[in-house]
Amino acid sequence: MRTTINRRDLTTPTFEQSNADVLRWQSNIRLGAALLASGVEIALAMLEHTAPLPVAAIVIVVLYLGFTGWVRQRVRPNAEASDWLVVATVFADVVALFSITYLVVPPAHYGRALLLGFAILHLSFSLRKPVLSWSALCVMTAAYLAVVAEAMKHPTGSALTWPQECWSLGLFVVTAGAFIAHDGTFKRRLARIAALFQRAEGGDFSEMYDLEADARPDCITQVGRAYNRVRMQLANLVLTDPLSGCHNRRGLEQQLARELSRAARNGSEIALIALDVDRFKTINDTFGHLAGDAVVQEMGELLRGVARAADVVSRTGGDEFTMLLPDTSAAGAFRVATRIKEEVARREFQGIAGKIPVTVSIGLVTDRVADENIAQDLHSRADEALYAAKDGGRNRVSIWTDNLRVIAVRRAGQQLRRPVFTPGTPVRAIS
Repeated sequence: MRTTINRRDLTTPTFEQSNADVLRWQSNIRLGAALLASGVEIALAMLEHTAPLPVAAIVIVVLYLGFTGWVRQRVRPNAEASDWLVVATVFADVVALFSITYLVVPPAHYGRALLLGFAILHLSFSLRKPVLSWSALCVMTAAYLAVVAEAMKHPTGSALTWPQECWSLGLFVVTAGAFIAHDGTFKRRLARIAALFQRAEGGDFSEMYDLEADARPDCITQVGRAYNRVRMQLANLVLTDPLSGCHNRRGLEQQLARELSRAARNGSEIALIALDVDRFKTINDTFGHLAGDAVVQEMGELLRGVARAADVVSRTGGDEFTMLLPDTSAAGAFRVATRIKEEVARREFQGIAGKIPVTVSIGLVTDRVADENIAQDLHSRADEALYAAKDGGRNRVSIWTDNLRVIAVRRAGQQLRRPVFTPGTPVRAIS
């Protein structure tokens, strides 16, 4: 009767897949930047009638282009890129930049390398690893000090002075550090919103975006406000059955998981009621499916009216309803179930103009929760009790007992005629 609901497989890419995606589109930028920089240096050499590019610089450019091309092949669509490949790529950027700077650029213009260093940091921002950006900044700082120190050993570096170079480097470090810190904050806030949408994807809309945590409102804050505005509308669309107005199966499973977790902590009882409209097929065949839909709608209204404030009413099938009763003993659940049975029997359903009586069969189970991972077992036991109510003649309430589990196993393992449950049997079926 009940179909187990499995969570939809997550389609969120892994970090390795995200790394590959970022490296793939960045490889075009790296290849284009290397070719453009080489072309500019060659053009400057020709215009200034200086010596052509050193062989070592050409070798470094070729190696860098080869490495970037190899990375591009490694990160084809649907591929993964490990952290070591990400680190190697950024490290190659820094080595290539400062090696070419030392070999080609006049010492007086070494500051150009720091400007291009911002481009490397910008590329590292997209890899969602702040530690990588900070590491790249440290390596660039050390590389710049190294090329300046090496240049000052030669006559060409006579124009360089440590105070001026340290001042330029300090400005670069402070500015770049501010960008990295801001980027880290930006990503953390984006991650909060992404987590909210991932929870919403699973049907959990319990949390709102914390607007008070945004000291400086910006576009991320606007997205958070938009999520908060549509959160309840999305919850109604995702978690509510539109015909009956009750929770749907996803909404029930979410509430059940939350209540089981709470009951396991407190050691409290929980009850689950499974309910079927008796001979619902006859209603559809006799009056049509629109009349059947009207009965389902009215049944949802009735159950919500009987339910207490903390109870959860859900439609889990065509004519199947399930009620979750937190902090409820067997006696309390039986009283609720009995009231439902009597209210349904008294009601004249307008969907069929009262032409035939409508009754329900109800199965219920209660348990003192010691383990929160008993949701499926509760469903199974409630279904077994519901089968007992139907086998006992319908229009009755059946409370689950161990004897029902034995009979259910026999029914599943053998082609047996359904047993008839009477008040004299150990099974508790109350009409």
